[in-house]
Amino acid sequence: MKLEKAQRHTLKIIAIFFAVSLWFYVLNSEPVEIEKKIQIEFQLPKGYAISSQTERQLTLKLKGSKAFIGNVFSNKEKLVVDLNPYFKKFGKSFRVQYHPSQITVPFGVDILEMHPKEANIEIDRLVQMQLPVKVLYIGNMAYDKKFKEVHVEPENVMVSGPVDVIRKLSRVETTPVNLSTVDKEEGTLTVPLDELDSRLMYEENPRIKLKYKVQLTIPKREEVKKE
Repeated sequence: MKLEKAQRHTLKIIAIFFAVSLWFYVLNSEPVEIEKKIQIEFQLPKGYAISSQTERQLTLKLKGSKAFIGNVFSNKEKLVVDLNPYFKKFGKSFRVQYHPSQITVPFGVDILEMHPKEANIEIDRLVQMQLPVKVLYIGNMAYDKKFKEVHVEPENVMVSGPVDVIRKLSRVETTPVNLSTVDKEEGTLTVPLDELDSRLMYEENPRIKLKYKVQLTIPKREEVKKE
């Protein structure tokens, strides 16, 4: 029994020794520097949206042991910034500063630099507006064909965003439809909407359906029967 206990204690001491040795190796290994980007998520007052062109990513320069720094921010971490206190104190226009202390990093990792360090933010009332859809075309059909009928569904889509930005829009556009690929007499094309200004968003993400019929612009020649 005494021999077994002594063996167990010896194994524990060896395991602790190796664990401590590994720990010191990790701490004293050559540090590396890397850059990482994380998203900035703004918490806005109810009924408001950001109207300024504001950077939504933070670039960090990090330094630390390879053992700790490799998987940093692997879970899509975000910097969450609550704008409600700024709005209550300063109104619709204010400056927000970012600090390393706002970002949680693993033990053994340091934040050397961050960019941007601050942001000038303006907010405005959030509104919705229904806007017509314009289909964009590129290329050409075959010389003897043209559209006979074209129907766009839906004809209008709902867009939301800050009031001063959305007022400047008169329509939304699709990604270009290449007419040279239209090779049927009739059919339906599904066309994505083009991206909006980053301060705006579609209430849904609809894909536009373009239903069409094609007609010949040059009459077919009748075959002449040989006698």
